[in-house]
Amino acid sequence: MYVHIVSFKVKKGEGISFVELQTFEELTEAKPAGLDHFHIFKDRNDEEKYYLLEYWNSREDKLKMEASKEHHLFHEHRDILIEKKFETYECDVLI
Repeated sequence: MYVHIVSFKVKKGEGISFVELQTFEELTEAKPAGLDHFHIFKDRNDEEKYYLLEYWNSREDKLKMEASKEHHLFHEHRDILIEKKFETYECDVLI
């Protein structure tokens, strides 16, 4: 299993909108092939910092989804709320 982790700093006061947009996407769009599940974490020390963890069957599945037109449209909407992207990690689940 492949895990993609990314941290975001959302614009001040846009945290609820960021979470709502992510939740709306999850509820209304078909789950991409290969996506097992994902979690969103909110940093306890920074009100505007969030972490997105995605669990995929493979990195190739994630890359295929990222190439889709729907994914690019979603990013256009979400990028309005993002102040900056911090770090990205790619991991393999061992246990």
